[in-house]
Formats: sequence, C-alpha cells, structure tokens
Amino acid sequence: MIKLFRKIRQDLLNEGKTSKYFKYAIGEIILVVIGILIALSINNWNENRKATIEETAILESLYENLILANQQSEVLITDEKTLKQLLIRVLRVETKPVEIERHTISDSIFKSAVWDLQSDLPIINTYVNLKNSNKISLIKSKTINKKFTDLDFHFNKLNDALEDRLSVHQIRIDDILEKDVNFILLIKSNVPEISTVNESPNNYEEILKDKRIRNLLGMKLDFTQDVIDRRVALDIEMEYLTSLIVLELNNR
Repeated sequence: MIKLFRKIRQDLLNEGKTSKYFKYAIGEIILVVIGILIALSINNWNENRKATIEETAILESLYENLILANQQSEVLITDEKTLKQLLIRVLRVETKPVEIERHTISDSIFKSAVWDLQSDLPIINTYVNLKNSNKISLIKSKTINKKFTDLDFHFNKLNDALEDRLSVHQIRIDDILEKDVNFILLIKSNVPEISTVNESPNNYEEILKDKRIRNLLGMKLDFTQDVIDRRVALDIEMEYLTSLIVLELNNR
C-alpha cells in the first residue's frame, strides 16, 4: 500500500501536476491520521474493556469478602455482648434486682468475666490488597470510593477502642487473677484432669466488695460497651458498602 502511494506521487510529479500532487499528499495525510485515530480508538476501547473486566472482578471479590466480614462481625458482636452480660452479672448491677439472688458466681463465670477479651477485627483481604497495590482507583464509582474512606474511619475507631481496652486489661485487670484469687481453681474447667480438693475456695462475694476490683471490672464493662458500639457501627458500614457494590454490579 505504501509503495502504491509512493508511485502515485512520483507519477504526478513526473507529469508536472504539482497542484494535484499537493492535494493528493494532503489527502494521504488525512487518511493516515484517520487510520491512526481509528487505531487509537480501538486500543482505548480494548484498554477500557480490560479495565472494566478487572474492575468487575475486584467488585465481585470485594462483595464476597464483605459478606464473610459481616458474618465475622456478627460473631464478634455476639461475643462482646456475652462478655458484657457476664460483667453485669458478676458486678451484681442487673436492672432486675429480683433476679440477682438467683445468680451464683462460679469459678468459670468469674474467670470468663475477668479473663475473656476479644481483639479480632473483621478481615477484608481484597480491600487490603487494593490499598497495598494502589489499585483503589480502578473502581470508578465515587460513591463506593467515598465509602472506603468511611470504612477506614470506622476500622480505625474500632481498633483504637480495642487497643485502649487491651492496654488497661494487660496493665491492671489481669492483676486480679494474679493477686486477688486462687487461680488454680479457675483453670479446672480448662484442665479437668487436675485435682482442686486441697485448694482454698474463692469467696467471690467478698472479693467483689473490694472497691479496686469493682472499679477495674467496671472499667472493663465501660470499654466493652464502647467496643460494641464501634463494632456495630463498622458492621453497618460494611453492610451499606455491600449494598452499593451489589447495585453497581447489577447496573453492568
């Protein structure tokens, strides 16, 4: 094709048809430009198609991750609420005084109230990988991208609450099990083959009259309520983000 164009130009020059030569040359340039534009258009279309396929795969993976994360979140919230009720029971601060007398504090109940602590966070691997690889921009939806910012905010708030509770727990609350009770009795439920017949029993009614112990468990209860609130807020944020992703995928 190039040889043909070159021959036509040469023939026009040889025949002295300069004006026709220039018109032909301009026409040839226009054809070349059009060809280049078509090639670029096809290339852009192909790149956009690849980007859309990759974006869809990312959104589908995020959806699956968020469903699992919501399930994890619900389990974690349930664990926190169980701990909250244990602390309320041990401290004898139920809102229904009639039920207080029916409750006895066993070694296992006291151990769970003081010892138990949940520090896990829901896991969204796809989102973490997107951030680490700087591929968040592949998701074109501004609404979804804004929700990522909100998600980070709630994750950070929850993590702060968990770290605050863990710090106080490690520094002060764990001391209760070390200094104020016979801990050997408390491990019987976890190590059933041990004998505790020669161990002095724990009088939890007396132990829980100690102002320091009550205040420490009260602090744990307060921290736990804060963690519950943060976990619920994150759970709501993940559910909303999931619904946005479903909407985006359905519109494709």
